[in-house]
Amino acid sequence: MSTKAGEFATWDLDCEQAFEVALPPRWEFRDRAFGSPGIWRPFNEAVSAEINALVRRGQRRGNVSINGAEFAVDLQDMVAMPTDQYAVPRGLRKNARQPNVNKKALRQLYQKYAEELPPADHPAGPDGIAGDKFLELFKDLGVNPGTDVAALALSSACTAAEMGVFRRREFICGCAALEVDNIADLRGKMPELRDNVLSGRSLPEVYAYTFGVALEPPCKLLPLEEAAQYWALLLPNWPLREDFCEWAMRHMKGKAINRDLWMMILKLATEVPADLSTFNENPAWPVVLDDFVEYYKVQKGL
Repeated sequence: MSTKAGEFATWDLDCEQAFEVALPPRWEFRDRAFGSPGIWRPFNEAVSAEINALVRRGQRRGNVSINGAEFAVDLQDMVAMPTDQYAVPRGLRKNARQPNVNKKALRQLYQKYAEELPPADHPAGPDGIAGDKFLELFKDLGVNPGTDVAALALSSACTAAEMGVFRRREFICGCAALEVDNIADLRGKMPELRDNVLSGRSLPEVYAYTFGVALEPPCKLLPLEEAAQYWALLLPNWPLREDFCEWAMRHMKGKAINRDLWMMILKLATEVPADLSTFNENPAWPVVLDDFVEYYKVQKGL
C-alpha cells in the first residue's frame, strides 16, 4: 500500500487505544481513611475490570462495587463517591500499561500486509489485513488459518470482529498482547498460542470468542455444520465429539447452535468424563444435551 505520510498520521493514537484493549489499565485510589494522605493504592483486579468496562461502554459515570460497598464513579472528575454519606470520597488515577513493542517496527510490519478497507470511518481503522494479504500473513507465520487453531487464537488476541480480517487497531492490539513487533517474533508465538488452546489454558476465552466472530450478522445462530468444524479445531481431544456431531446432525431440530448451547458443550467437553458418570450431578444441562447423553448411554450400554 501507499506510504504517504498522512496515511498513518494517527498511528500513535491508534497504538494508544489498542494498547489499552490489549493491556487494560489498572486503577488506583487514594483517600485519608487508609494509609497516609497522598499514597496511591491499587484496586484489586475485579474493581479495575469494572471501571474498564465503564470506559469501554463510553460511560463517564457508573456504579462499581468496592469491597462490598457501592461507589459512584465519575471518570470526568476522577473520583469514586461512596453511597455512605459518612465515608470518605476516593480520588481515582489510571495506571496505563505499556507493552514491550516498538511502534515504528510494528507499523512497518503492519504496512507490509495492510490495504484500504471500507468504510473509511470504521472505529478499528480505515485499513486492514484481508483477502490475499491475510493469507500471505499466515503463510509467513507458517500457519494454515483453515486447519490450525493458532489462527483462531491470534484472532482472539486481536479481538478481531470479522473472520479473516484484522483491522488496524485489532492487529495492533494482538501484537501488543503478545508483545511482538516483527514477523519473526510473531511467528515464534504460534506454538504458544496453539498449545495454550489445546492445553486448556486459553480455551475458554478463545472458544467464547469463536462463536461471536463465526456468526454472519444479524444471525445469532451458528449452523451445525460450521460449529462441527470449529469443534474439530477447538476440542480435537474430546472423546465424544464425533458421536455428538453425528447424533446432532440426525436429531437436532433446526440444525443450528445458539450461544448458550455452544458454551454448555464446552462445559460438557471439559468438565464431564467420557463415561458421563458425573453428568447428572448438574441439573442445569439443556434438553439437547440430556437427549444426547440418554441416547449415548443406551448405545454404549453405560
